[in-house]
Amino acid sequence: MTSARHRLALFTDIGLQLDTLRQVESFSYWRVVNDVGGFKMVMKPDFDVTLIDVDHIVQFWRQARGGEEMLMVSGFCRKWGWYENRDGEDRFFVEGVDQNDLLDRRIIAYYAEEAESDKTDFADDMIKAILRENMGALAPNDEAGRPRAYDATYFTIMADTTEAPSVTRSFSWRYVLPVIQEIAQSSRDLGTPLFFDVVPTAVPAVFTVQTYINQLGVDRSMASAVPVIFSRDYQNLEKPKWEEDWLDERNYVYGGGQGEEDDRVIDPEDDVWRMHKSVFNRRECFQDAREESTQLGVANKAYERMQRERPVVRFEADLLDSPHTIFGKDWLYGDKITARYHDREFSGMVDGYRISVNDAGEEDFMARMEVEYAFGWE
Repeated sequence: MTSARHRLALFTDIGLQLDTLRQVESFSYWRVVNDVGGFKMVMKPDFDVTLIDVDHIVQFWRQARGGEEMLMVSGFCRKWGWYENRDGEDRFFVEGVDQNDLLDRRIIAYYAEEAESDKTDFADDMIKAILRENMGALAPNDEAGRPRAYDATYFTIMADTTEAPSVTRSFSWRYVLPVIQEIAQSSRDLGTPLFFDVVPTAVPAVFTVQTYINQLGVDRSMASAVPVIFSRDYQNLEKPKWEEDWLDERNYVYGGGQGEEDDRVIDPEDDVWRMHKSVFNRRECFQDAREESTQLGVANKAYERMQRERPVVRFEADLLDSPHTIFGKDWLYGDKITARYHDREFSGMVDGYRISVNDAGEEDFMARMEVEYAFGWE
């Protein structure tokens, strides 16, 4: 384990600094790709508990040995209180969510078949359109005239980049975060891994939503100029596992759209190569797509189901912070790296990490890599 230094700071929801947080006894924070991470802190007895309030922001800065100081998480306080520790002493704790939680605070507040709830667009641009229309500049006020948009001083959305495949979706009155997660998964099913992230700045309370294809961070795989390799031989890989899985494969999908009985729209999608993998391997299923108003939407849902239920090769492992591969210097969250296991190489993204620091200042680190791709598509 390499040594690292941490700096924590506390701000109001609009970025006014309250404390440098030297009174933290122990803490942990974590991030998860395309989802919400979080943090926990246990405070020393001399901490002023009145500084904690809803959505007060905690910045976690980390400097790895030989690396630059980096802002790891800019999280929102959402839970706090007192408890008795193992020594019988009372301690004040604070828990919260990372910056991606901003994407989980709105629903798509539009009726079915409105332009804002029924879209065909490039997946990355569709995600940004949904965010603009429900929490960004295009979000209308509610029925009482109160703004649904975050203040543009603190929250912005990057311009469209049109890098992902086109998808068709209907999603009225649903939570925003699950919808954009599904759109990102659809893009992956169609061959382009798509990621979104709320990126904090060094200026507290200022956030920008960005999308990325292939990986969140830097390509450090074997295909790059400066690869970072994980293996048992290098003593930076633990709990590896790979498998080839045909158990739940489906290769002929009937998409069912609107209509009743023989007037119902049915659009099948199939993969002939997979169907003929064996004399028994035609494996059918039905995909309900009655919320789709066009045959193209039905076809897209059926095709995405067929792609989602492909035979897959999976690899997963824990990635270690080692003297030769230092987290925060040689590799980061969201980077694409290469792992070696049983004479095979797997290139994939660092999907998440968790860092904990105890009351002695000792850091415990865990990062995870999970790779899944269609059989034969290595």
